[in-house]
Amino acid sequence: MATSDDIKATIDNYRAHFSADRAAWLALFAADATVEDPIGSDIRTGHEQIGDLWDFAHSLSPSIELRAAGPTCVAGNEAAFPFTIVNDFDGTRMAIDVIDVMTFTDDAKIATMRAFWDMAAMRELEP
Repeated sequence: MATSDDIKATIDNYRAHFSADRAAWLALFAADATVEDPIGSDIRTGHEQIGDLWDFAHSLSPSIELRAAGPTCVAGNEAAFPFTIVNDFDGTRMAIDVIDVMTFTDDAKIATMRAFWDMAAMRELEP
């Protein structure tokens, strides 16, 4: 089973790679991983469909940053962690708060990811 430190390292890389490295970000997922982002949307399965999510997000904004917003809580092979997505929409920086809940394989790959967020909570950031 993956250690807490292994899982936290995967999560740190998840946030870091989402900004600019599609291949490295996708490599964090198991081949048959599932993603429900946001909760209630269609579940994406496997690297191709999960990669489509990355492509869509990056088609909306030339700049995306995932900022840690609190502690990562690991229990067994599961973790939950808050973060803030910061986007640039036509020169306006916008933010939305998210909580991701994930399960992990024995080698600390992401097996499932569920994202809790509400577009209505998006807000403009001060310059």
